[in-house]
Parts: sequence; structure tokens; C-alpha cells
Amino acid sequence: MPASEPMHRFHVGDRVKVERANPSGNPRTPGYIRGKSGTVTALHGRIDNPLDHCGAYPPLCSVLFLVCEVFGGASHDTLSVDLHEDWLAPAPTAR
Repeated sequence: MPASEPMHRFHVGDRVKVERANPSGNPRTPGYIRGKSGTVTALHGRIDNPLDHCGAYPPLCSVLFLVCEVFGGASHDTLSVDLHEDWLAPAPTAR
């Protein structure tokens, strides 16, 4: 990432929660993952897509979720979803 670009808000290993709604209206976040919490596993930086977006998208992160926490059940499988940072917030800490 060039030095002129802002750093990511999150780091690999951070727990994050996916927002339920996004004021910018970006529809690229799947409905089944909204409101769920996961762990950042990779940072991809900003991605330009001049075909369908004016300017650069917000920084992109890969976030890992437990399938049982997303869909229910007892599966120990995981699901990785690439999400733009404007959809993410720090996950609440357990008490």
C-alpha cells in the first residue's frame, strides 16, 4: 500500500462485527453475514474498480466466521468473507 494511503482501521487478529446496515448503500455484503462477528485474517488494501464505482472502494479485509455462529448448528467449519472496512466495527468484548 502506498504511504499516502491511510492505514487499515483493523489488524489481522482483530475481532470485528459486521454492521447490519450501511449508510453508503454498498450491497456487496451478504445478508447472512450482517450482524455477525468474526476475526480479521488478511488485509488487502484499497481496490480500484472504475467499471462500477467512482474512485476506490474502502480497504478490504478477509474475515473468518464460525459456520455454526452464522447459520446455526454444530459445525466446526469456518467461512471466510472479504468485506470492506466501512461495514466493520470493533466486536464487543465478552464479559
